[in-house]
Amino acid sequence: MALSAQDTNHGLNLSSWPVLPSGEAALASARALLGDVAAADQPSEADRRLRDTLVEKMRASGLFGLVMPRNLGGSGLGFADLVRVTAEIGATSGSAAWVFGVLAGHSWLINLFPEQAQREIMDDPTTLIATVFRMGGTVVPEGEGYRLTGATGRFCSGIDFATWVIIGNAVKLPDGRVEPRFFVVPKTEIEVIDDWNTLGMRATGSRSIRIADTFIPGHRSCSLADMLAGTTPGAQMHEGAIFRMPFAQLAPFSIVGAPLGMARGLIKSFADELGAKLATAEPLEVAEQSATLARLAECAAEVDAALALVISDAEMIDRARDPAEISALQRQQIPRNWAWAVQKARHAANRIFEVAGGSAIYDGHPMQRMFRDVNSSAQHFAFTWDRAMTAYGRELAGLKPGVVTMPKRA
Repeated sequence: MALSAQDTNHGLNLSSWPVLPSGEAALASARALLGDVAAADQPSEADRRLRDTLVEKMRASGLFGLVMPRNLGGSGLGFADLVRVTAEIGATSGSAAWVFGVLAGHSWLINLFPEQAQREIMDDPTTLIATVFRMGGTVVPEGEGYRLTGATGRFCSGIDFATWVIIGNAVKLPDGRVEPRFFVVPKTEIEVIDDWNTLGMRATGSRSIRIADTFIPGHRSCSLADMLAGTTPGAQMHEGAIFRMPFAQLAPFSIVGAPLGMARGLIKSFADELGAKLATAEPLEVAEQSATLARLAECAAEVDAALALVISDAEMIDRARDPAEISALQRQQIPRNWAWAVQKARHAANRIFEVAGGSAIYDGHPMQRMFRDVNSSAQHFAFTWDRAMTAYGRELAGLKPGVVTMPKRA
C-alpha cells in the first residue's frame, strides 16, 4: 500500500523544502536561476566544481525535490518535468545541469530502498544524494548488515554537495556465490580523491571516491535483482509505475536533459553571434550566408526533435500506474531514444561548431566550453548508440534479450 501524506511525516521536517505545484512552476523556478547559473559557469569551470552559492539557491528553490514523492517532502512531479528543467539549465551551463539532474534524480532512486532507509536518509528532505554505480573493494555479510573494505569508484557527480552516496557492489556470500547489491553510505565514511581533470564537464567535480572500511546496516541495502525487476522493498510505498519499473530503464532520465540542453545552448550562442553580425549587413552578404542559415535551422530542428522524443517517453512513464501498461518493445525504445537523442544532439552541435569560426576555439568562449561539454556528456554509458540500437533491434525482431549487467568500471 502506498503511504499517504497523513501517515508519513514521522520525524520529517517537511516545511524546509518548497513544493513546486506544477511543471510550469518548476520551469519558472529554473529560469529565475539562469542569471546565477551563467554568472557561476566560468568560475566553476576554473574551480572544477560548482559554486556553493549556486547549489544553495537551487536547493532553496525546491528544484532538487522535483521528483521526490510529496509524502517525503518533495514536489512529486514527473520525469518529463525533470528532463525539461535539466535541459533548460543545460542551455546555459552543462555542468550545472548535469549536477542538478544527478542530485534531483537520486531523490527518486532512494525511494526504492527499504522504508527505514528512506526515513533515515530523508529525515531532512533537502538531503542530496550522489552515486557510484560500480565500486571496487570487498563486501561481506556481517551481523545484521555488511562490511565494505578497500573500495574505490569513479565519476561521483555531485559529491561536493551530497551527504549520502548510493554505491553498487557485489556481496561475497559464505557459500562462494556473489550477490550484486546497492548500498547507501554516509559521506562521512568516504574519502574524495581529487582526480577530476577532464576534457569537458569540468565544473561537475565528478571525482573518484574511496571507502577504506565501513559497516552498512542491512536496511541501507537493496539487491540489484530487485532493482532490475522492479520489486524493491520501497516499490509498494509509493504510487506510480516509476517505483516498480527496472531502475535501469529510468535512471538516465535524470541526466539525459543535460546534453540536449548543451546542444541547444551552443546552437543559440551561434545564432546570436551570427544574427548580430548580419543585422546591419548588405542583402548580398546575408544571401551568401544562406547555407549557414539552413544548417542552423536543420541542427536546431534535430535537437528539438531529440528532446521531444525523450520527453514523450518520460510522459509515457509518468502516466503509467502499473509497469504492465508499458510493453516490452516500449521498454527497449526508452534506452534507444536516450542514445539516439544524445548522439543526434551531439552531431548537431558539432555541425554548428564547424562553422563557428576561429574565435570559438579560445578558452572562455561559451561555444568552446559547450562543444567540450556536449561531447564529454555523450560519452556516458547510457548514451552508447551501438549498444542501445542492438537491444532494440533484438526486441523488434522477436529475439531473446541480452543479459543485463552492471557497466564495467572505466
